[in-house]
Amino acid sequence: MGKYTTQVKQKETARVRGVHPIMKGLGCFIMIIVPVISYGVAMLLVNYGIGKGWPLPTEWLGTPQFYPWLWKSSGLAYILGFLQTQTNLYANIVIALGVWVVIGGFMAIFFGYLYRFLGPSEYGPMDVPPIRAKVKRYKR
Repeated sequence: MGKYTTQVKQKETARVRGVHPIMKGLGCFIMIIVPVISYGVAMLLVNYGIGKGWPLPTEWLGTPQFYPWLWKSSGLAYILGFLQTQTNLYANIVIALGVWVVIGGFMAIFFGYLYRFLGPSEYGPMDVPPIRAKVKRYKR
């Protein structure tokens, strides 16, 4: 090589590790399956609660009623017709939201512990562990 020529080293790009594709699919599956499971559990809980005399608000029970002007749209009328066949729809939705929050909380705790035990280490190869020094209290 001559004195005035330059050689450019190509830097190796660090390989960025993203989320594993299986985990993306699992997250999508969970986003769909958890609301369905929570609505099913809510239907069972509402029916059980009505049979056992739980104090559910009477406005939540029965079939839903809609404003007459909503029935004028043909596409919306089909959806409203289906919703009006559902009994205890409001109670099912409210209880399903509560069940959804509980299931989501348990899953967050479970996946947090799972990541803690199976995830990457706390320190990378370039990190230095913290100093383990005993420090005495300063007294005047």
